[in-house]
Amino acid sequence: MKSLLKISSLFVALLCVFSCKMQHLSTPEYGKMAILPEMNIKKVYNFRSVGNIKNKDGRILKEGKLYRSANLFKLKPESFKTIKELGIMEIIDLRNSKEIAQKPDRLPEGIVYKNESAFEDEGDQLNQARKLVLKGKVNGNDAEKRMLDFYRNYVTEHPEVIRKIVTEILESDTPILYHCTAGKDRTGIITALVLTVLRFDQETVVNDYLVSNNYRQKLVEKRLRLARNLHFIYPKLDIRVLEKLSWVETAYLNAAFNEIHKKYGSADQYIQKVLGISEEKQAEYIRKFTY
Repeated sequence: MKSLLKISSLFVALLCVFSCKMQHLSTPEYGKMAILPEMNIKKVYNFRSVGNIKNKDGRILKEGKLYRSANLFKLKPESFKTIKELGIMEIIDLRNSKEIAQKPDRLPEGIVYKNESAFEDEGDQLNQARKLVLKGKVNGNDAEKRMLDFYRNYVTEHPEVIRKIVTEILESDTPILYHCTAGKDRTGIITALVLTVLRFDQETVVNDYLVSNNYRQKLVEKRLRLARNLHFIYPKLDIRVLEKLSWVETAYLNAAFNEIHKKYGSADQYIQKVLGISEEKQAEYIRKFTY
C-alpha cells in the first residue's frame, strides 16, 4: 500500500512539474511607493492611503484624506479601532449586489456605508466565465482582451454612476474609504479619475495604480503557486489567465484613458462633461485635498 502511495505521489509530482513547465509566468509591474504611515488593518488586502504625492503644480496630496482597499469581509474587530482612529466615517462599496451578498463588509458602528456599483453581473456572467477558464476555453490573450474591454467600458458606459462616486469622494469633509473586491481595478480606475481631477500627471497616476501589485504581491504569488501545484486537477487551465486577472497592468489603465480621449477629446473634457466638474469647482477640490 505504501509503495502504491509513493508511486501515486511521484506521478502527481511529475505531472505537476510537467504542467508547470508549460506555463511561463510573467514579471508584474510594480510602482514606486510613497512614504506613508504604516497601517495595521488585519485581513484586508491592499489597504492604503493615497497621499504624499506631487501634482503638476507642485502641490502635495494631503495624507489621510483618501483611503482605498479590497473588500472588508474579513475586517477584524481589533481593526475597528484603527478605522475610527484614521477618522474614516464613510465607506463606498464599488462592488455589485452579487459580490456583496457573497462577502458583505464587516464594519464598525457609526460608519456610513454606501453601495455605488457601475455595473451588475447580469446572468451570472462571473460564474460562467470562471467555468470557461477551468475548462481551458479562455486563454491568456482572451483574458487580456476582457480586461482591456472592462476598463474601456467602466469609464464610459455608466457615466452617471462614475460621476456620483467621484463627486461623493471629492465632496467628503472627513476621510473616506472606497473599495471593490480586490481594490485594484474599479478602485484603481476611480482613484485615477480623482487624481486626474486634482491635476496629477499620467505618470504619477499610473504609478499609484501599479502600487496595487506591491501590496498584493504575496497574495497573488501564493495563488499562482497553488494553481501551478494543482494544475493536474485542471490541466486545461491557462495560468496566464490568472496572471492577467490578478495583476494590474499599465495597458489596462491606459485603455480607460485612451477611451476617454477617443470619446471626449481629452481628460479635461471628460472632467467637465461627464463628471460635471467646472474649472472653478476643480480648483476648489485642489485647494481642499492638496497643499
